[in-house]
Amino acid sequence: MPRRSATIPDQSYEPETKEDKAPKTQDELRQEALSGVLQLIQFGCLAFGNFADAGAIGVFGPPMVSETVDLAKANSKVASKVDLLIEIGPYAGVVAAAIPFLAQLLVNHKVFKAEQFANAGVMTPESLESEMKMQVMQRAMEAKAKQMEMQNEMKRMQEEMAASMNGNSERDNTQTNAE
Repeated sequence: MPRRSATIPDQSYEPETKEDKAPKTQDELRQEALSGVLQLIQFGCLAFGNFADAGAIGVFGPPMVSETVDLAKANSKVASKVDLLIEIGPYAGVVAAAIPFLAQLLVNHKVFKAEQFANAGVMTPESLESEMKMQVMQRAMEAKAKQMEMQNEMKRMQEEMAASMNGNSERDNTQTNAE
């Protein structure tokens, strides 16, 4: 069985769809809650350069989560503790969604290095700056092209209007040219 790796959330956030909102079983809720806790711990490990610990969480965390979910089915005391995490779930979701954003800000201000959060989509400040400048330039070029297109259309319309006012509309010109 291939090992799955739990990692901190990446930059590609996708809101839940109606299909995602199907009722989940208690086991699925427990699985999500425990996995979320491991992701937050892994984030802390990465933030402080404990890459081996972060790797251990990614490699050995998912089987541990599965076993804990199975234990919660059989032991009500364990279930009550795990179920507390489910109640915190919505708040943990907000925290998990904010992690890449906060990590990027910390990297931008040189509190941490970008490599520590690479799997969260965090980039070096220079890369992010270049990307933003490129997007701004692309939008400026698109706006300039749109402006030129509108100016050409206005010119064409002015010429057509002037021609029609002189009694030489395009239709008249077309008929004259055909004769």
